Amino acid sequence: MSELSEATKDRILQSAKSEFLENGFTNASLRTIAANAGLTTGAMYRHFKDKDALFCALVDDAFEETLKIIKTAGVENHEELENPIGEEHSEQEKAFASYFIDYMLTNRDSFVLLLTKSAGSTHENFLEKIADIYTENVLSTVHWMEQKYNITKPIDDMSIHVFATATINAFAEVILHNMDKEEANIFVSNIQEFFHFGFMHLLGFSCEEDTMN
Repeated sequence: MSELSEATKDRILQSAKSEFLENGFTNASLRTIAANAGLTTGAMYRHFKDKDALFCALVDDAFEETLKIIKTAGVENHEELENPIGEEHSEQEKAFASYFIDYMLTNRDSFVLLLTKSAGSTHENFLEKIADIYTENVLSTVHWMEQKYNITKPIDDMSIHVFATATINAFAEVILHNMDKEEANIFVSNIQEFFHFGFMHLLGFSCEEDTMN
């Protein structure tokens, strides 16, 4: 694509982002987006086939990055750890959270669109979709740990679902409450600590030491 076409595409995306942020996907006007980009709607269609394609172009990267992060809750990532619920795991979770907070804040507009402006688009119900995928990853890992360590009183699936969904909602609150980096790190750290030691207790391990022998 020529530099001129790339510049035109960038103008369209900037115009679309402003329109979506102000009016949401459903009420956004393609005519307004095109006009603010200095184009006719016909010219805009040469770059994006419809309104959904425009919205996805603005948020797909954030969606894919979110998927990568929540997949770290799966069994494959935990199998690589010497102690899947000890200090190594805690530090790894903190590192993932810190990275994702930075990513969210750097791409705040994309997450505002996904969380509050996506009704009617491909990414409608983004939060629920992500929570469901994360829950499946956590469920598989907890069941793997129950077998690995012969847990005699397994955690019921509904409790795991509630815990996992609450974790995803906590990250969403960073955006929904317009937290800065310091506020977000403190808040998410508190949530992680709460659930980490809660899981240890429910799995029958001591919360006094962050080990699993």
